[in-house]
Amino acid sequence: MNSTACKLCGGGRPAKFLRSQESGILKCPDCGFMYREPYRGCAAARCADCADRCIDRLSEPGFLQARLRVDGRRAARIKRLAGGDLAELRVLELGAGLGCLASHLAAASGQYLGLESSPVFYGCLKANFKDLAGKVENTLLPGPEHRGRFDLLVAVDVLQFAPKPLEFLREAALALAEGGRIYLEVPDESLLALRAQVRKKLGLYKGSPLHHGHINFFTPDSLRFLLGEAGLRAEVLTQASMASDEDRLLLTLKKELPSWVRALSLAARLTKADTLLGLGNTVCVASREK
Repeated sequence: MNSTACKLCGGGRPAKFLRSQESGILKCPDCGFMYREPYRGCAAARCADCADRCIDRLSEPGFLQARLRVDGRRAARIKRLAGGDLAELRVLELGAGLGCLASHLAAASGQYLGLESSPVFYGCLKANFKDLAGKVENTLLPGPEHRGRFDLLVAVDVLQFAPKPLEFLREAALALAEGGRIYLEVPDESLLALRAQVRKKLGLYKGSPLHHGHINFFTPDSLRFLLGEAGLRAEVLTQASMASDEDRLLLTLKKELPSWVRALSLAARLTKADTLLGLGNTVCVASREK
């Protein structure tokens, strides 16, 4: 692929519209995909070179418990969108991370396997969740022995880290059994420039406008394009609110929530305004094209 071509569709002449952490953020005029240039990913190291060291907060009172509550609600959403019951399903989670979502999925699934490529995250997972011993592997993608084995693939906050997301998704989908589905969740970056300014004013990511590890930035349209190129189709493509979840805000802001933030969170719960404006996460359930 031409080095100046889009990292997703291979065409267009992507134009720079934002800078963050010494990188330019480019957008393809053809497929709408946005990405960093230089295109340096951390899927294999996850947090090794990240300045926003969330793992350093594991010892803080309440941090792990808040993560577990957030991922408990996420696991309930996955269960609902996957048909209401995971007990009969073989579930593969890509990017098991610190193990919070993994602990919920493993307890609910008929069979569970998690993959986590970062040695740092993998070590944290093993230290904090003894019941996941033997259920998570320190690797990036499913190997040949896993092909066609799983009914549900779960990838939450993974695609934004993965260099060559199309190749990544195609390889991951090989693990699907016939009739299997993929649950994906990524930040909706439709208003990336605006969100970057808000993040900077809030002092997130050490004053930088974007998360240090993200190299891909998806909108619902570019995610749908990615799915089509990977031979998948979206059965569900919707928004999940982040602002309405006080635990999620606590984890993001890294401090006790001021009263005005709590008020905004309540407003988001009552009005769903953040999801209507495209300020939440994009949630997708996809299956193979027939």
